[in-house]
Amino acid sequence: MTTAVVGAGLSGLVRARSLARHGDDVVLLEESPRAGGVVRTEQRDGFLLELGPNTVRPTAELWSLVEDLGLETEALLADPRLPRYVDFAGRLHALPASPGALFSTRLLSGRGKRRLFAEPFVPKGDPSRESVRDFFTRRLGPEVADRLVEPFVAGIWAGRSDRLSVADAFPLLARWESESGGLTRGAIAALRNRRRGGPRAKRGLLSFREGLETLPRRLLAELGDRVRLGTRVESIRRENDRWVLATAADELTVDRVCLATPARDAARLVGTLDADASAALSTIPQPPLIVLHLSVPPKAGLRGFGHLVVPQPERRILGAIWSSSLFPGRAPAGKTLLTVFLAGSRDPAAFDLSDEELLAAASRDLAAALGTGTDVELVRVTRYVRAIPQYDLDHRGRMETLLHAEGRLPGLTFLGNYRGGVSVGDVVRSATLP
Repeated sequence: MTTAVVGAGLSGLVRARSLARHGDDVVLLEESPRAGGVVRTEQRDGFLLELGPNTVRPTAELWSLVEDLGLETEALLADPRLPRYVDFAGRLHALPASPGALFSTRLLSGRGKRRLFAEPFVPKGDPSRESVRDFFTRRLGPEVADRLVEPFVAGIWAGRSDRLSVADAFPLLARWESESGGLTRGAIAALRNRRRGGPRAKRGLLSFREGLETLPRRLLAELGDRVRLGTRVESIRRENDRWVLATAADELTVDRVCLATPARDAARLVGTLDADASAALSTIPQPPLIVLHLSVPPKAGLRGFGHLVVPQPERRILGAIWSSSLFPGRAPAGKTLLTVFLAGSRDPAAFDLSDEELLAAASRDLAAALGTGTDVELVRVTRYVRAIPQYDLDHRGRMETLLHAEGRLPGLTFLGNYRGGVSVGDVVRSATLP
């Protein structure tokens, strides 16, 4: 069986490797001169910068891949006890990490804390057509939705909780309500199941000594001459029950095609094959995102994962990862590296700001939250016109359209972070064949 995988981002690399290990004759085609997609690490002026994903939860599937690739000695796991913070009402608040901390935090008012006690008695709803914000407001109250969930959604999805579908963006939580009757009962049941055994994720956050791009680089090396970089697929067509892929140089005939490109590129390739699938792919919202890497002088007490920001008029950034605090070797001596995020669904207009305006906005917000002062230096600006796919309230219908298209077009598969989860762990799980 011959299979062409189009797109050598992490999805395509993992799927191509999985196919090869199952005995397929596989070829991986990538338009750009490098593999890895948005998983990209850069060395600059003594700093180690992550231009795409910065923090990765080492799920069981991801850690198994790390072990299979022989990367355990290169792996770094951040201390899982590192605190996370939320910027609200002029100060940083430690994100509650236990029931006791939740009831002592100043992030919530007394009324907001009392509302938590009602969660086990809230009747089941129908999360299939419910936004993340509505779901948490119904189950835990508006303060939790606004002060804990909203900054989390902005930090993870660069999105807005009133637009994301809880059933698609947070399927586990929706399943807890459906199967156990609520979040409290669902969490207890999940804890019991975890104690019964099975594969478990590592604790902490995963990176590598030379950055996250270590993972796609190792995958690329293992695939060897199965990968053709700098090869743009111009079109695909069905011919005599097989698939023909046309590139600028030649045509390739295979039994199966896996489209592991970004959604807009996949939409182009299937435009003449299935108009509904093409429309579904091209209408997935992907807001712009800006990643600022900033150097600040070392500051006593700056120890933690980073901080997220509750929407408030005096703040513009979505949050910041305290990169130097997470992993060694991220900044030269005498410097601290912060990775700051702007724009997203909350503030798409920020994408049009100049580098100088972005630096000024970030410096102001960091000074107010962290007391970093004005001695902030810009290391790099990375702009994504279209960043993280948003699993909005129409997402499930789009995914059903893709499923129907796969049924009508035997041998064609859609694969990417727009399907099955946006995290690196989700991508690895979705791309790995059983």
